[in-house]
Amino acid sequence: MVIEKKKTLAVSFCFVIVFSIIPMLKFPLGNVKAADYGISNPLLGNEGVITWDCIYFGNYYQSNSTTKEPIKWRVLSVKGDDAFLLADRNMDYQPYNTELKNVTWETCTLRKWLNNNFYNAAFSATEKSAVKTTVVVNEDNLEHRTEGGNNTNDKVYLLSAQEAMTLSYGFPPYNMSEKAREAKNTKYINEQGVNKGYGEWVGNGYWWLRTPGNQKNTAAVVNFSGYIVMDGDYVYSESPYVRPVLHLNLSSGRWSKAGTVSSDGKEVVIPFKPPNQTVNPNQTLKPNQTVKPSAAPQKVKAPARVKKLKVKNKKKKSVTLSWKKVVGAKGYWLQYATNKKFKKKKSKFVKKTKYTVKKLKRKKKYYFRVRAYKLDGKKKVYGKWSGVKKVKIK
Repeated sequence: MVIEKKKTLAVSFCFVIVFSIIPMLKFPLGNVKAADYGISNPLLGNEGVITWDCIYFGNYYQSNSTTKEPIKWRVLSVKGDDAFLLADRNMDYQPYNTELKNVTWETCTLRKWLNNNFYNAAFSATEKSAVKTTVVVNEDNLEHRTEGGNNTNDKVYLLSAQEAMTLSYGFPPYNMSEKAREAKNTKYINEQGVNKGYGEWVGNGYWWLRTPGNQKNTAAVVNFSGYIVMDGDYVYSESPYVRPVLHLNLSSGRWSKAGTVSSDGKEVVIPFKPPNQTVNPNQTLKPNQTVKPSAAPQKVKAPARVKKLKVKNKKKKSVTLSWKKVVGAKGYWLQYATNKKFKKKKSKFVKKTKYTVKKLKRKKKYYFRVRAYKLDGKKKVYGKWSGVKKVKIK
């Protein structure tokens, strides 16, 4: 562990030297450029600012929960026809695992969600054929030696802690220039009202890494200021969000250019155009110009808010919840916690309008809330949360 920390410090020192002796020079952090496709590896420029080329590929919910829009990805590396991509923003909220228990990336529910729910919702059949299957190496936690588990084969996955501090991808070492790792939330995430990140006041949110944390029931995260938290968060938490990565076959032609983003917050945006349509190279681009993609609205509307939530304290440390049926709802998602901010909450999906929560702690106050959902294919479309009910266990 001491040797590894010394290595990290050495890399950090070298990074500082690079920034100081060539402050005005821009150069690619990787050594391969896909000239035929017009996109490059991340660039290191003035005062250590990192700039990534971006592309559009696939569609997902971003402005709201009913309309899909083109997904913007940062190009972390280009090697021939292969592009390694990271979502420009946090794309959804999901726990690393739906239950608090010991897991690895191989066994967690988030891996299944990304390679099934997200993969099917975000990409068409022709787009899926352009997503490569990647052999994902799951390293141990460098600080705490928590085992990363077996390697996996994935279409969509998460960055590891080591990848999130890889200079060639545009990320500085563990404890430097955290802005390069900051990630903003989409409006879709924020409108759901589920455990908004502490950094939401600046639009940023925590995001999961696939590396385990300091225990087997935790996973490492990047916080709202871009700092890697190796201790991690409990796997059933929904505070960290999901920022997917994948490898794309550029020769498929199922993508288009999206401009650039930089670690200093500046953007040059190319409006979305359908794949295989070229962008005028003489086009004058304006920083931070708005992208207005066209997308067909989805048919499924969010269900109504749950009303008349009742909570009754029963014997044997249990509480019975009941509420009014929501028309068109396929089921309900209830949550409870010992604090009104629902930190370290527990969740349950139910079909009926009544449910009994058991094995609660005596003399503890619990907070409860419920919301309905409909199904848009396999995706759940949620309504607003009910009012919060509080009860003290007898």
